[in-house]
Amino acid sequence: MRFLVLFPVLMLGSAALPATAASAMAGDVQACAAGGPAIKVRVSGFKQQRGNLRFALYDQSGWLRKGGSLKKVRVPVTGSAMDVCIAVPKPGAYGLAVHHDIDADKEQDRSDGAGFSRNPRLSLLGRPKFAGTRIEVGAGVQPISVRMLYLNGLAIGPARSS
Repeated sequence: MRFLVLFPVLMLGSAALPATAASAMAGDVQACAAGGPAIKVRVSGFKQQRGNLRFALYDQSGWLRKGGSLKKVRVPVTGSAMDVCIAVPKPGAYGLAVHHDIDADKEQDRSDGAGFSRNPRLSLLGRPKFAGTRIEVGAGVQPISVRMLYLNGLAIGPARSS
């Protein structure tokens, strides 16, 4: 009898939560829960649902330079799309680089994927410029989406469907 009374309450309680609160989030979860400043990244387009993701946060002066990142966050891949929170030092302009280390060997291999804030077009001829990845983060939580890209022959694009 007690179960019958509690069951509707539990159902209403979980339905009343926003979808982001009900789904699992990785990374700096406390920063997003506290309201920021942070970036909430929705990552999708994985070639394979295994391995690890490495997020590197940059400002313009350190953009893609060795040792230039302000912060790095590593999380395991847990699904076909994931929400990851990245705390930022203060409101401002940032760029985010994402590396999908498929075999979790902490090396960049030809099978690994990459993605950037604002999803710039990538080529084999160079790295994206900061201006193409720049996102403004205020005092709150800035939601963005990153679609992972992989090497497909001599081109870089979304993972091919099997």
